[in-house]
Amino acid sequence: MGLKLIERLKKVRDLHRSFEDLIPHIAEGSKEATIKAYQTLNEEIREISEILDEAFTIGREFEGSAKETIRVLMQMKGILEDVLSNLDDRGKLEFHVKKLLSFNRSFDYIVTENLNTLITYAEFVEIVKEGKIPSSVLDKISEVERFAHKLDALIKFLRLLYDKPSDIFKVEFSLRKANESGMRWVDEWYLQKDTGLSGDEIRDILDSLTLIGVVERKERGGGSVYRVRDIGED
Repeated sequence: MGLKLIERLKKVRDLHRSFEDLIPHIAEGSKEATIKAYQTLNEEIREISEILDEAFTIGREFEGSAKETIRVLMQMKGILEDVLSNLDDRGKLEFHVKKLLSFNRSFDYIVTENLNTLITYAEFVEIVKEGKIPSSVLDKISEVERFAHKLDALIKFLRLLYDKPSDIFKVEFSLRKANESGMRWVDEWYLQKDTGLSGDEIRDILDSLTLIGVVERKERGGGSVYRVRDIGED
């Protein structure tokens, strides 16, 4: 597998970048861009599926990351199919495009970082075969471990975004509304009271919005407080 696997994973990463380049055109309602994005996504899925067939030879962690990548790619495929089937219905199209754009915020981050992680694993295996483990690779292993913690939070968020997008919108809207009304930093208790969501759900959403750069967090009085990143500085 070795170098061929690394090249294939880098090809998938390039395909994903091409897919993301089409998102602004999909947002504008371009039929051509939507069809091209669907074709590109299917190619990503095909490549990762073929890699997954041999993933067990790399290791359980590699196989798990590959499976998670396939899962989120398939979720995006379903959303994109909804866009394609409603291209001639402007009202329905707008709804499905908004859903796609919201989903894509976490989707892009997870797929990009997951592919980078898979490439790191593949490079590590290749170096082990050569009998050399330089410090740069050991640093990469540490990066993979740190990313695994972030990925857990983002997977929870992505499932919420797919199953309960209104909960994400509630939290972000509530936080933005509070910031714009003069509350520069907002605590979880306020958001829980304003949205009616559970504290655990709000924390999962806020953790992920922070990771993808939508929200800022700081510690104050022994707890975390938040604000929307584009609101501005104190």
